[in-house]
Amino acid sequence: MRELALFALMLSLSLPAWAQDTAPAPPVPAEAQIDATKLGVSLARIERGLRVTAAREKQKQNGSALRLEFQVQVYGQAPKIEVLKGLDLFNGPVPGSSPTHRQFIEHVTPQIYRSPVAPISALAGWVAMQFWEKSKKTRCEEEIANYRALLMQGVSVSAPRCTQ
Repeated sequence: MRELALFALMLSLSLPAWAQDTAPAPPVPAEAQIDATKLGVSLARIERGLRVTAAREKQKQNGSALRLEFQVQVYGQAPKIEVLKGLDLFNGPVPGSSPTHRQFIEHVTPQIYRSPVAPISALAGWVAMQFWEKSKKTRCEEEIANYRALLMQGVSVSAPRCTQ
């Protein structure tokens, strides 16, 4: 099977070589040739430039070309480069530096999942516990007051269960 696939691949690659046309291309008719005047270039200027270049090449080969070389040296004072101008490196974070852990957590965690400054559930639990303790204490005080009142009346009752 592998040999058959390899043969088909070789046949398909060599097929364009068989299908090539060896006949020369037909000549372009005169109407289809490009009009150089419509291109916006000057053929006379191009021909003159080619003649000048050819003349210079001949002079270089003869060694009679006058070749002037100029070197321009400019002296001046380099500007001061102040990289850390306006940056306080001793107090606070450096601008453009990596974020702190707290900044990263604030950036990554959505607002809805961030814990509030004071946990509201713990605060609500504490308030409920205080109400429970207060109501428990007032119930105990009422129970003791009823016990004393019944004792003063001479009724035999059991002692209250609560303790303060």
